[in-house]
Amino acid sequence: MQRQTWIGLFLITLLMFLWTLWIARSSAPSSPSQPDTVQTSSSFPRDTVSSAPALDSATRAARFGIYAQFTQGRDSIFFVETRSMRLGFGTRGARLYNQNLKGFTTSSQKPIQLWDSLQQYQFIFAEGRSIVSSKELFFSLVHAPGPLIERGEDSVVFRLELAKDTFIQVSYHIPADGYHLDWKVDFRGLRERLRNPYILCTIQYQTPQTEPSSELMQPHCMLYYRQGEDIEALTPDEEETEQKVLQGRIQWVSAKGQFFCFILQAKSAFSGATLTSLPYTTLPRYQLQLQLPLEGEKAQQRWYLGPTRYTLLKSYGESYEKQLNLGWSFIRYINTLFIIPLFNFMEKYIPSYGIIITILALVVKIILSPLTWRSYMIGVRMQIVNELPEVKALEEKYKDQPDKLMVERTLLYRQLGVNPLSGCIPLLLQIPIFFAMTSFFPNAFELRQQGFLWTRDLSSYDNLISWGIDLPLIGDHLSLFALLTALSTLAFTYFTQQSQTSLDPRLRWLPYLTPVIFFIFLNDYSSALSWYYFVLNVLTIAQTLIMKRFVDRESLIRKLREAQKRKQVKVQMKEERARMRRWLKR
Repeated sequence: MQRQTWIGLFLITLLMFLWTLWIARSSAPSSPSQPDTVQTSSSFPRDTVSSAPALDSATRAARFGIYAQFTQGRDSIFFVETRSMRLGFGTRGARLYNQNLKGFTTSSQKPIQLWDSLQQYQFIFAEGRSIVSSKELFFSLVHAPGPLIERGEDSVVFRLELAKDTFIQVSYHIPADGYHLDWKVDFRGLRERLRNPYILCTIQYQTPQTEPSSELMQPHCMLYYRQGEDIEALTPDEEETEQKVLQGRIQWVSAKGQFFCFILQAKSAFSGATLTSLPYTTLPRYQLQLQLPLEGEKAQQRWYLGPTRYTLLKSYGESYEKQLNLGWSFIRYINTLFIIPLFNFMEKYIPSYGIIITILALVVKIILSPLTWRSYMIGVRMQIVNELPEVKALEEKYKDQPDKLMVERTLLYRQLGVNPLSGCIPLLLQIPIFFAMTSFFPNAFELRQQGFLWTRDLSSYDNLISWGIDLPLIGDHLSLFALLTALSTLAFTYFTQQSQTSLDPRLRWLPYLTPVIFFIFLNDYSSALSWYYFVLNVLTIAQTLIMKRFVDRESLIRKLREAQKRKQVKVQMKEERARMRRWLKR
């Protein structure tokens, strides 16, 4: 393999790992080395007295108008369970008090809680001279389902009754399955008295810590929104406030964590929004102001509090899944049209995700086999060409004139019908698969807390060997999966170099950078990706040994000589035509 080819391979490798670095920064997996810290609300009695600030009757009447009578009362908390969630509701503000997910826990077996006392929600409306916030009002509970909704759906209904046919009613429609709630407010008999054709929903949301390390969760946390067909994002900043003011139809807003998210979607669309990311110390926190239009006397929206599994988000048909970082354009299509469907299909029949990843690597290797074979044959042809007497003679003749040697060798390559850089083309065609895998594994919810061999979580690195001291480049642990990948890459590099007898001695060290780069980047990456590349390396070595048995060097030499003769004949014919044209012009 020539110098140009090795340089090309090195640049391709460098490009791949720069991409891996970028993905690692923007989609870093969780680290199992930190203790669990899950945001949970403190215990709250089922009934507590909670009232507005001490105001006299006249002040309350001036501030709240006809709603002053509802600013004092008892906050009653009650709970409802479905097959997927446990929900708590409170009568103050007709609010969602907390939410726990069933079937998902932290690594210390604590429940995943996406809504708790740190989160606040209220809707604000203007009537006459009064601006009223729901959190300052005490509602009456009109209807509550039994402790468990087993099938269909049921509702939690709160009401402020001003008169027999005049009231504000807030209801939550809760399905037995799924992770969403349908929220609705009804201003019965009050629409003409409201000053605005919308209510203002304000949310304060602190990203809950669902994974062991908040530091490694941070790159995944982002505020997404859909406006029209575009999915945009507001990136949080630890030190500065970031804000976007939007006008027009905003279909939904999502506060995304690493593997879970909270989505607010209007039934028709929000007419405006102010999205603010506040400075934070652990995980991002947001303030949202959403204008929810009134349709007649009602306003409706859907809340989703659940996992970021691609197929689940896509099932809602609202482009929720586009908030997952699965790569750009063509690379995203590789993930969504090939890798994810294949992964989900195998998941139905194979219980071990490590075996699924092994089969996925095998399928990818089979698909890429034509490109691999072409690249291998180009490399063999270049090796044979560099061993020809003509090339050796040129290298000896122009050993002190490198520029002249490059020109003469290039002309000889053309005569033989070979191109030193053509071996890079099959490798370039494989790069999208590499990018797709580095995007898929950090976002694969299916791998969360799934064990294989010695790791307990394929979505994170394994820290079976750790020493508690943060060392440069490798941190405080050694990932055995990353080490296996690096060693298998080293074995393949050594095996390849042994067969490249004509390699420039000055470049023999270059391929050995690849295993080192692999280890440095994969040591803090998903174990699933490390296992995938280890299997891929083993398959590549086996494939190379098989291909080597099918190569007939003598036949290749004959074909090169025949190509050289045809080239010489064409040159002679071209020169003869040129002479004929010159003779005819006389």
